[in-house]
Amino acid sequence: MSSRLYFSGVSMALEGRSTGSRIHVLGAGAVGLLFAAHLRKSGHPITLLLRSQASAERFSRSGGRISVVDDWARSQPSRKLLRVDSSSSGNDMVPWLAEDIQAMSTASLHNDKDQQSHIDKLVITTKAHDALQAYWSVRGSLNSKSTVVLLQNGMGTYEAIQRELYPSPQQHQRELISEIPTFIIGTNANGCLRVSEDEFTTHHTAKVSCQFAVRPSLLNPPPPLPPSTLDMLKALSSLPLGATIINWSDLHLQLLLKLAANAVISPVTALTGCRNGYIVPPPLNGTQQCADAGYYDSMRSYLSSACAEIAAVYARAHPHLHCELTTQAIEEYVSHIAYSSARNRSSMLQDIDAGRQTEAEWINGYLVRLGQQHGVPTPVNTLLYTLIKLKEAVRYHMS
Repeated sequence: MSSRLYFSGVSMALEGRSTGSRIHVLGAGAVGLLFAAHLRKSGHPITLLLRSQASAERFSRSGGRISVVDDWARSQPSRKLLRVDSSSSGNDMVPWLAEDIQAMSTASLHNDKDQQSHIDKLVITTKAHDALQAYWSVRGSLNSKSTVVLLQNGMGTYEAIQRELYPSPQQHQRELISEIPTFIIGTNANGCLRVSEDEFTTHHTAKVSCQFAVRPSLLNPPPPLPPSTLDMLKALSSLPLGATIINWSDLHLQLLLKLAANAVISPVTALTGCRNGYIVPPPLNGTQQCADAGYYDSMRSYLSSACAEIAAVYARAHPHLHCELTTQAIEEYVSHIAYSSARNRSSMLQDIDAGRQTEAEWINGYLVRLGQQHGVPTPVNTLLYTLIKLKEAVRYHMS
């Protein structure tokens, strides 16, 4: 854990515990439940913000608790490309419980005339395509004293919020300086899965890491950071999820690398129904080999082509990071993520199987649009994006 954060030339100590004030978590999917449970376990009062009053009441009837199954503890990430059956899905693991958690709908938050409706610290863990609407639903409870953590796959959600809710901030600085909260952007590599929508249980399938950084304000000069920001950073840095607090420039690099990994791994798994490990063939001494030798050459060719295309887009869009975002660096990172989460089913595959909208718009679609803006062709990502959108449409009409 980083002990100090350097932000706008100011060094802030992260030692010591946070104040333990209430944290609201908006998004009760696998990631939201995982982070809410660990924040509660660390001693923070937690309120889950759910879409409907019926969901909030169902959570209260279930005991106001979240169950976490640490599947990662059963075996370390494997390079075996095995489809896990129900007997090894983690059901034999005893979950631990995060208890005494409140829940309410976003609508009831607006109806609450009490001053407690103000949100001091908010973590948004919805899907990328739901993040803007989720923020809209609680905007009235946020102000410049609030801190908002955005934790989504892909890129562009922060920009969408700023564009839709706080346009031309420097031209309207006087009006917005009391409205815009401080944003913390996060990236999470921990694997997790919510098996049933009817249960508030999350399976922690791969214990990897997560990073967070304060997003520099668009206001000029930037306002001072509120106490809630340092408190939120302390809370996040104490989580046993490989959490680190870094500077925005470093996190931006990590976000671009993760975007590449998602763009290369997720659509192929969603289109074929395979687990992440199939993207990178196992080493020659692996315990399970593929009968078709052509599979290895095909996947290596795909991996190289996809990573080279992403590197070309990054070189034009982010020239200052050209040395860090080479084709080789991106390919090594993608391979590392695929190996470390070999037995995992990507969130995009889970969405396709459940008939839900995927985050392809914020992953491959984002890269396609970035390439168009900078005159870089993106045939691989264009094809993957088109096929995923077609798959979504087919599943929707079949459901």
